[in-house]
Amino acid sequence: MSEAGNARASIFDGDDDFDLSEFTPRAKTAKPRADKEALREVAEKKGFVSREPEAVKIPKEPKPAKAAAPVVVAPPAPEPLPQRRYRTGRNRQLNLKVSDDILRRFYALADSQDLILGEAFEQAVAALEILAARNELPPRPKRLRWE
Repeated sequence: MSEAGNARASIFDGDDDFDLSEFTPRAKTAKPRADKEALREVAEKKGFVSREPEAVKIPKEPKPAKAAAPVVVAPPAPEPLPQRRYRTGRNRQLNLKVSDDILRRFYALADSQDLILGEAFEQAVAALEILAARNELPPRPKRLRWE
């Protein structure tokens, strides 16, 4: 194939007298409005319900009060958990997957020492560093490593 055969043809090639005079905007015509009553009748026949608010009839004479129904009191909503958000200057996030037991133990330890979770983590790292310096780290469990 020749190079000209692979070239894409321009839509404007050879059309120096591109005439758009046939294309003119349409004149705006007023569309006839549908009769609202006719629309309402068709809608009622087809089962459509109006969204218009209905007029409320106010009774002229108040009716005598009936015996009050027993008041059912809903149980109080559970108290929301306290939020553990503090402004500490720590701006890095660390997401860990831990077992449920370790998570509960970590929160219990932080709560018992009245520590923010970031502080508890910092102290845990410091404790591990001390044990590592003394060569007293507990033996690590065997696990698969992805290398």
